[in-house]
Amino acid sequence: EFPVYEMFPYRVRLDAENQDVYLDRKKVQCMRPQSLIDTIKAGQAKLDKASFNPQTFLNELSDAYDLAAMKLKKSPGSDILLSNLYKFLAPMSRFRKDYDQHSFAYDLARLYNSDIESTKNKRGYQFGPSRNSSTKSYRILDKLGKEQFLATICFYDINE
Repeated sequence: EFPVYEMFPYRVRLDAENQDVYLDRKKVQCMRPQSLIDTIKAGQAKLDKASFNPQTFLNELSDAYDLAAMKLKKSPGSDILLSNLYKFLAPMSRFRKDYDQHSFAYDLARLYNSDIESTKNKRGYQFGPSRNSSTKSYRILDKLGKEQFLATICFYDINE
């Protein structure tokens, strides 16, 4: 809705009063609409080209989950905010420049849309919504192009 639009994984805000356009939090030079579209498409294409192995990403997410659970004193199988896991995956600000929140959200979407059901250690996982409406969820698109809001994840042992 005006003045904020989302073109996954980007957020575009129009400042009509000052005639400025913001792509995420960056002010972009006032440009023609087609130029803005091309900039967004180029960013999406860059994300699409990045190599992605959903199994490897899930295993890394599981490791970050275990570390976060220990540090946050959560019991096994508890829901942990994805935003907290992001901080464990990219702990230093210089890492966050290379692997920003949008890249993380994009990887979450690719994992969500994959057929991977468990980690290499045979642990299942489940995404969940936030119980606290003020907590930021990651907005992704599912296989059908419908919005899904992911805020938490839990890992659990699969009973054999």
